[in-house]
Amino acid sequence: MKKIILAAFMAACGLQMSAQQNLFVAQDLESAIVNKDNTVTFNFKAPDAKRVQIAGDFAEKAEGQHIGGMVGAGLIEMTKNSEGIWTYTTKPLDSELYSYEFMVDGVPTIDPNNVYVYRDFATTSNVFIVGNGKADLYKVNKVPHGTLAHRWYHSDGMKMDRRINIYTPAGYEQSGDRKYPVLYLLHGMGGDEDEWTTFGRAAQILDNLIAQGKAEPMIVVMPNGHAAMEAAPGESSL
Repeated sequence: MKKIILAAFMAACGLQMSAQQNLFVAQDLESAIVNKDNTVTFNFKAPDAKRVQIAGDFAEKAEGQHIGGMVGAGLIEMTKNSEGIWTYTTKPLDSELYSYEFMVDGVPTIDPNNVYVYRDFATTSNVFIVGNGKADLYKVNKVPHGTLAHRWYHSDGMKMDRRINIYTPAGYEQSGDRKYPVLYLLHGMGGDEDEWTTFGRAAQILDNLIAQGKAEPMIVVMPNGHAAMEAAPGESSL
C-alpha cells in the first residue's frame, strides 16, 4: 500500500513539474505584440507544420472566402524560421480591437501565447487592441469604474431561470433616489448575455465615455436573447 501511495505521489509531482515547465516554455514566446509603430507581430511554434496562416479581420478578404469561425477575415501567410517558429508582422494598423486565429495546415487554432480569447457562441478566436486612438475607449483607464453584475431572474413566460448582465455607473450604489436612464442592449445572432461585455467592451467604453462627459451615467441591461438557453455556455445547464 505504501508503495502505491509513493508511486502516486511521485506521479503527481512529475505532472506538476511538467505543467510548470510547459508554463515557462509558453512564456518564452510572445505573440500579438503591439509595437510602437502600431504594427503587430505574431509568433507560433509549430516545427512540424507545413503551412501556418493567420485568419484575421485586419487582413484583406478574398471574395466569397469563409475561414473557420471567423467572419470577414482574410488569410495571411506566415514564415517559419530555423527554430520552427512561424512569424508575421503586420503593416501599421488603425486604432481598433482586432480578432484572429491561426490556420495550421488548414486547421483553425487559437494562439496559445495570447491569453485574450473571445468566444462567439460556438467558436473562439484571439483578440488584441491597438491603442493611441479610439480603441483607448476599450481599455481600462484611470477613471471611476462602474459595476458589472451577472444576475439570475425567473422568466414566467419561458418557465425557466435566466441569466442577465447589468452595468451600473460609478457611484450608483451611493446615489440614493437618483433616477437613471436605462439602455437595453441586445446581442446579435451568434452572441449571448456576455457578448457586449467581452468582445463589445461595453463596461470599459461606458466608464470612459461617462468620465469624459460624453455619455450620461446610465444603467445598461444585457439579456440573453436565445429562448432555449438559460445563459451563455459554461453558465447554463450542461
